[in-house]
Amino acid sequence: MKILLQYPILWRLSALAYSAFITVLLVQPSGQPVIGPPAPPGAPTLEREILLTFLHGVVFSLLTLVWTGAFVPGMPLQRALWLAVSIGLTLGLVTELVQIVVPGRGASVEDLAANYLATIGTAWVIYLNRQGMEDTPRKAMSAEP
Repeated sequence: MKILLQYPILWRLSALAYSAFITVLLVQPSGQPVIGPPAPPGAPTLEREILLTFLHGVVFSLLTLVWTGAFVPGMPLQRALWLAVSIGLTLGLVTELVQIVVPGRGASVEDLAANYLATIGTAWVIYLNRQGMEDTPRKAMSAEP
C-alpha cells in the first residue's frame, strides 16, 4: 500500500487494470468464460441471484475506491470522487448493455441498481469519512484554551 501512495502512476495503472478485469468478468459468456468457472446450467436460484447482485456491489465499491485513489494525488477529493463515480456509473451501464448481445447473458436492472448504489454509496462514505477527518483538527483546536 505504501508504494502505491509514493507512486500515483501505480494507482492509475491499478485502476485501469482493475477496470479491464471487471469488464471482462462482467461481459464474458456464461458458458465459456475467460475468467472463472462456467455458470451452472438450469434456472438461477434466488440464493445465486442474491449472491451475484451482492458481488456486483463489492466489485463496484472497489472500483470507486481504486479510481478515487488514482485521482486524489493530483486533485481535490470532491473532483476525484466525481470522476470515480462517473467512471463507475458509465462502466456499470455499459457492461449491462453489452450483456444483451453476449451469449448466455442478459442485462439486469437489479445488477445495474447494485452497480449504481455501490458506486454512489462508496463515494458518499469516502466523502463523509474525509470530512470527519478534516473536521477533527478544527474541533481539537477549538477545544484548546
